[in-house]
Order: sequence, then structure tokens, then C-alpha cells
Amino acid sequence: MLKVSPQNNGSQHLVFGTEDLHPGDEIPLHKHLGQDEIVWIETGAVHVHLGGQERDLHAGGMVFIPAYTWVSIKPVGNDTVSMAFVFSAPGFENYMRCDSVPAGEKPTPITPEENKKCSHEGHVIYKDLEESPKP
Repeated sequence: MLKVSPQNNGSQHLVFGTEDLHPGDEIPLHKHLGQDEIVWIETGAVHVHLGGQERDLHAGGMVFIPAYTWVSIKPVGNDTVSMAFVFSAPGFENYMRCDSVPAGEKPTPITPEENKKCSHEGHVIYKDLEESPKP
């Protein structure tokens, strides 16, 4: 859920939000084009691939993700992970808006072409997409 962004409150320099990951969920391998990110783990535990490193983070843990660095995050164990994220510049929230539905509505799958469009709008490259937006 986005809390601070250009659309939410006019911030032109930061994006802040929260997200829950359930067992079996994951944030797939991707990199942000031009935005640094900080992820803070509020509850649960995750396994993080960051560049060439791997680490497990638990509640209270934090990871700094420099722009243009490949990262993926996956819950560890059977608990839901609650986390918060901050981006150094707007952009990625456009992907989140493009790829999500309002609370309470059933998600509908998007096509690979729609996902590519969302990725381009959100300044992000996902490793599994054949064609990726350029910085």
C-alpha cells in the first residue's frame, strides 16, 4: 500500500509504502532504474538475493538496494512477512498502480505485454521479461 508518492500527497522526491508477503509469495528478480530502495522487515523473515550476495533478514532487519542492482525477496518459513519500503525517487509506484487492484477486489492476471508496459512506466526491469525498458 502506497503511503507517500506524487499522486498520494505530492512528494516529488520520495515514495514510501508497506507490503505483506505470504508464504509462497516472492518479489521476483528485478532492478530499479535510477532509484535506490530501502526495505525494512517489520514481521517475519525473508531470504534476499542482492547483487551477488544472499542473506536472511528477520524482523527489524533492513536492506539497502542501490539503483541498477538485481534483487529478489522471498519469505522464509510459514509466517506472513510485513515490510516497509522507501524509494529515493518516484517511479516504481507507477508499476505498482499498473499491476494491482483496489483492496478487496480479485486480482486478474496481466499479459506479458501489459507487464512490459507496467515495467516501463515503473522504471523497473524484471529478469524474466524478454524485452526490458531502457534507462
